[in-house]
Amino acid sequence: MTGTAQGFTPPRKEPVGIGGWLILPIIGFIGTLGLTIFNLSGLFKELDGFIAIFSATSGQLAEMRLPVALSMLGGVAVILSAGACLVFIFQKKPIIVKAATAHYLILVAASLIELWGDARFREILPDEPVDPKVARDTVRVFMTALIWIPYFHVSKRVKNTFRNPVVGHNESASAMRPAPLDANS
Repeated sequence: MTGTAQGFTPPRKEPVGIGGWLILPIIGFIGTLGLTIFNLSGLFKELDGFIAIFSATSGQLAEMRLPVALSMLGGVAVILSAGACLVFIFQKKPIIVKAATAHYLILVAASLIELWGDARFREILPDEPVDPKVARDTVRVFMTALIWIPYFHVSKRVKNTFRNPVVGHNESASAMRPAPLDANS
């Protein structure tokens, strides 16, 4: 014997708790929340233009209404989903897997809206220069979603911390289970 009581298997060390790779999405949720709030707060600097777009009845300003409105809605959805993910993670709620998936899909949708809105603005205002940052951000968001959605669905740490918290906090269910008896004993 190697220091374990006969009939019991030693507990396996599996990742559990908030740590490891899970720190990176947490940092991402915090960064996304802060950056999106900062970007939306820029509306106050451009409040006159914003009011002009939404009060216009025709012309170029009226044509900007839909892209601006969808961009704002996307930003609000990103803020709400990132905030919800942080709450669910720190409360160790199992719904985090679905919430994180929804968050990354909302990010993709919001990014596609921004890409479409940028193209639409160039149609409306052809003298405006192309902003390569919008396309770069869209690619970055797609890559982020391709990495973190599967992580939340297959990670042992996520499973042990959120889906099976009792198992995760006791390190392993195998520590409680007797080993099979040998027929020759």
